[in-house]
Amino acid sequence: MNTKPLSYLVIIFFILSCDQSLKKSNKNIISTESKLSGFWQRIGTIQQVKGINVDTIYIKDKDPDYRQIKVFHKGNVAWINNVYDTLNQYKSGSGMYGKFRIEDDVIIETITHATGGAIGFLYQGGDKKLDSVPTKFGFVLNDDLLSYNWSNANRDMNSENEENFLELWKRLPDINTKPSKIDGVWKRSFEIMYVNNIPVDTISVPNDGKFDIHFRLNGRFIYQVDNTGMSSPGEEMWWGFGGYGEYVFTDENTIKEYGEFFSGGPKTTKNSRRTVGGIEKFDFYNDDLFLQTQVDDKGNVFRGVVYGRVK
Repeated sequence: MNTKPLSYLVIIFFILSCDQSLKKSNKNIISTESKLSGFWQRIGTIQQVKGINVDTIYIKDKDPDYRQIKVFHKGNVAWINNVYDTLNQYKSGSGMYGKFRIEDDVIIETITHATGGAIGFLYQGGDKKLDSVPTKFGFVLNDDLLSYNWSNANRDMNSENEENFLELWKRLPDINTKPSKIDGVWKRSFEIMYVNNIPVDTISVPNDGKFDIHFRLNGRFIYQVDNTGMSSPGEEMWWGFGGYGEYVFTDENTIKEYGEFFSGGPKTTKNSRRTVGGIEKFDFYNDDLFLQTQVDDKGNVFRGVVYGRVK
């Protein structure tokens, strides 16, 4: 009996089965990333003992002024908080930016830039920036709640005795429900200086010097500007700067952006929701590149920045 045809059929069936499993896995990952996309606010900490949730400590009960916001979008991740420490050189909060990917029930984050006290994570007390190392987080996504578990994803635990703590996050609702051209993740490429509303100089922004990343999604924003490539520890610029807030459209290509709290720098500015804002105008060259101009209270353009979409 010739068994070769049967062997070939088995091999073909195995290859097709693997291909279908891979497609199903990729589809699940894409679906999870889509559900994760958006802004999240940390609302508490879950205490686990022997793998069982025993208590939830809510931030509003311990420190009602504390805020930490995180955003995920198309493989990009950033967070910012408003922890203010008057004993440190930087007085505002901290923030980070990096990339993420999903493998099964683990989010793998690779942080590359930071502001405020979070810069210490990238330098670990040394003079040189360390190579970015992926960090694993076990997670559970349940509608508008997200639990984040660093310990279980990065080291073996004695489930019989070990106590563990999980971050608890809640999705922030969309403010603008209608998609817009400005939705996405953007990186600064050029800066344009103006005199009497006329552009007079264009400055390229080197990635290894100043790294400016800006998330805008559905009426909320986070930006992080890492200046460590063009400054030294001890200098004010070293701490960079970032911010979180909301924006509303005043016309198709103009928004009013309201900053609420900030990272890096020597100031401890905190604003109530939608109390302090500035006008930003956009001129799109194409879907992936735009010029953002800032105007003063007299309507004069004094600064322009060119941003490219991060994909």
